[in-house]
Amino acid sequence: MRRFLLFFAVLFSAALSAETPALRVALGSHDVLPPRVESLHGASRSGSLAEFNEELAREICRRLKVRCVVSSMPFAEILPGVEAQRYDLGFGNYLRTPEREKRVAFSDPILRSSSRLIGSRESIRRFASREGQDVAIERLRRARLSVVGATQQEAYLNSVATAQELTVSATKTMSEAFALLREGKVDFALLPVLSAYTLLSAEPDGGLEFVGPGVTQFGLGGTVHLIMPRDDDGLRKAVNEAIAGLRADGTYHRIVRRFFPLSSLD
Repeated sequence: MRRFLLFFAVLFSAALSAETPALRVALGSHDVLPPRVESLHGASRSGSLAEFNEELAREICRRLKVRCVVSSMPFAEILPGVEAQRYDLGFGNYLRTPEREKRVAFSDPILRSSSRLIGSRESIRRFASREGQDVAIERLRRARLSVVGATQQEAYLNSVATAQELTVSATKTMSEAFALLREGKVDFALLPVLSAYTLLSAEPDGGLEFVGPGVTQFGLGGTVHLIMPRDDDGLRKAVNEAIAGLRADGTYHRIVRRFFPLSSLD
């Protein structure tokens, strides 16, 4: 009798799960970190931008009363997957551009983003001395840079590479961009601030650091959005209502504070 009841319970649970709608979520995996790292401010914390995005995705799913089926992948695979409707929701910290709007729909903003150069102290001193002024993206000449492929950062660098005599190395992941820096194969990396922050947290003191302030001009910053298939207006409206709700009741800011001791994400 006990075996029968257990078997029935398993079947009943499976039936309920099958009847629950699922939201297929594509999650960027380019900033994977060890389970715990020391933050730039010395406080031990766990987490990364990918984990922040996953927690936000699961909270949206909860409010929509659907199951969250999460798939992690490199940034470059997210937009094509959403465009082809293999995924319903993409978390890749997307800036909204006219080119992307032709392919996918965008949610209301979830963050504000900027980009920064990252380099070693030696490369910063070398280029500052050579140029006779502080290092800045628009003034770099004859530099080697790493960048994640299929991003606004890559598009910008490619647009100025010839004029500024830059060598641009596109990588699949942010970790690979950092590896090129550590190995001395590039002088700087150009990356989104929040994603880079989580990786810099794992670097030893004196290793790598941000160069200059965050940059939003040249298409390198602005509001960050989730992406969805273009023809699903119902999903877009439901997701925007969920985002508005979690902002209104304070859930959004509680999630942000768990992962980022930064003040200007809105």
